[in-house]
Amino acid sequence: MKKKISFAVLLCFVSSQLMAQAKTVVFPFENQSNDSKIEWLGYGLEVLLEDSLNGIPLADRMDAVDSMDVPDTDNLTLATKLIIARKLGADNLLTGSFSVEKDKISIQFTRYDIDKLVQKTGKCKVSMTGFPANLSPFIRDQIRGEYRYPESFTGHQFEAYVRGMLRGIANTDFKAIIKLAGKVDDCEPLNRNLGNLLYNSGKFEAALVYLKRLPESDIHGLFRSGMCCVELKNYADGLIFFLQTLKSERSMASVVNAAGCLVALQHPVEAETFLDTVPGADGDVDPVVLFDRAVVAARKEKWDDALNMLSRYVSSFRITDETKRLAAFCCGKCNCTHPLCADGTEEMKKNQENVDPVSFYQFSEGEKGTDEALDLKEIKELYLAKAAQALKSGSKEEAIDALQKILYLDPLQKDALKLLCEQCEDESACKKLATLTPAPKVP
Repeated sequence: MKKKISFAVLLCFVSSQLMAQAKTVVFPFENQSNDSKIEWLGYGLEVLLEDSLNGIPLADRMDAVDSMDVPDTDNLTLATKLIIARKLGADNLLTGSFSVEKDKISIQFTRYDIDKLVQKTGKCKVSMTGFPANLSPFIRDQIRGEYRYPESFTGHQFEAYVRGMLRGIANTDFKAIIKLAGKVDDCEPLNRNLGNLLYNSGKFEAALVYLKRLPESDIHGLFRSGMCCVELKNYADGLIFFLQTLKSERSMASVVNAAGCLVALQHPVEAETFLDTVPGADGDVDPVVLFDRAVVAARKEKWDDALNMLSRYVSSFRITDETKRLAAFCCGKCNCTHPLCADGTEEMKKNQENVDPVSFYQFSEGEKGTDEALDLKEIKELYLAKAAQALKSGSKEEAIDALQKILYLDPLQKDALKLLCEQCEDESACKKLATLTPAPKVP
């Protein structure tokens, strides 16, 4: 398994757009009926509202409750719920109760602004027939969310979805929810939650099936798909997923991971170009990016450069086992007098013969954007140059591959579209180019 890091420093580079989005945690709704058979509906309303608000996932909420050693029930005090919400970094807390009588569901909810402790209440009543779709107006008008299930999603399917989610989270038993996903392949929340649950359980190949069903606008889904590919050592597809995320969001983590895929695919020069786009390349830089730059330098057999970067990493961060092993590898290759090659590495040097420096590369699981725009111009120029060289040598397939990578970053990049249209005879590129090129003025 490739090394993964959460990028403590990366989390500081949160985009202003992400910061503007309020995070909501939903708790199970309390069952005020005497019928225990509908107990699942308390969690069902939690899942429904989470899906509608892009709220903090049920699994994360349950983990937070477990860490406090309190029972995961609908009887938590408001004070405990507020503590858990703050622990999860939520801005809002949503909770409530429900009852069922004569085929009617009555719902009461309360939303708390956690910082101001301002609360808003509301209620609605709907028929069990047509549930959950008939809650769409309530979600839109009172919850200010978006109903995200297909119109054909029935109440029985919704119950199977909720029960399957709970089994998956509590017992890693995914059989029921996978069976449902086989029958309902167009339910975006189901695919997202199932993909994430499988990913968090280490079932990367299975997770990729459902994450790939998500729309390309789902940055989290694209990023997770890329991470699945990394775990499966399918670096070519992983690179594409990370490039696709960069089309919509300048995520430092996606740049770092794209570079890691390129190193694994034996393209260290391209990887170096990617890492050079990270802010602080000529000054202060995230220490983990320094470490990965050292790995790329080692892959290029630039031992002194790798050791110098490791020295900067150690001075700004700390000495780690990975640092020692990578330093020992470089020292064994260069036979130099660098300070990192001092006493204490001899024994490690003996065990470095069959080591691939790429195995040290640290992929990032941090998916936040950056408040400092990443300049991807160099990356586009690199692939334009590769495409031009490939066309010159008669390798049209290689040229198309390079140009498509540019379009993953910038779908309307004129130079790439022009080469694809004129040199590669790509009709779709010609159509896009025509829309970008103004028609000549009639005299």
